[in-house]
Amino acid sequence: MSIKDNPDFKTVWQLAHDWTGEESDKTDPNAISPELRIAIDRLIRAIGGKEISGRWKGYRIFFDNSIFSFIFEIRHVIQFYRFLIHNNISRNYLDNLYVKRNEVINWCENIALLDPPPCWALKKLSDSENSNSIPEDENITGWYDRLTEQRKMKVACLELAKMLWKENPNQTYEEIRTHPVMRQYGNPSVFTPESFRNWAKNVSSEYAKKGGRRK
Repeated sequence: MSIKDNPDFKTVWQLAHDWTGEESDKTDPNAISPELRIAIDRLIRAIGGKEISGRWKGYRIFFDNSIFSFIFEIRHVIQFYRFLIHNNISRNYLDNLYVKRNEVINWCENIALLDPPPCWALKKLSDSENSNSIPEDENITGWYDRLTEQRKMKVACLELAKMLWKENPNQTYEEIRTHPVMRQYGNPSVFTPESFRNWAKNVSSEYAKKGGRRK
């Protein structure tokens, strides 16, 4: 199986877009959003700092600090320099630079302290979101006990968000995230504004999904 077809790999371009909830095929590289630029920057710096590995069309880059590695990978050094110093974004380059799922998740949780991209969120949390509720079957209540404390807070926050939207669907993502009830009982600090939009999209109202615009 080629790296392009392997679900355990995604390009920096694809993953950064998933992280910010944007569509990779509609982005103009010359006019990207600040959130997308930050997501790309984080991944590029993580690869450059060897916190996660990078693969150019399947071949690993920056695997050691030898002079031979530097000489043979000068193209990648230049591309990284252009982005980090001059904000020069090459879609073609970023869409051929791959990162690995387990490395990104480990980096998010233990180094960057960020929520993993939604496409690679841990299955247990994804299942709870896709059902849009906490399971009612008493025979599977053990799923909650197996979650980390942070994920328990996220599940509780999403359940509360669902209730607030049900009570008043004419509320945006940010209005729900900063709602007085949410601040008091939901601990929304476990989400950034961007990650809350990504995680809550399965429980949000149509009003919120349309950016606060009425039909």
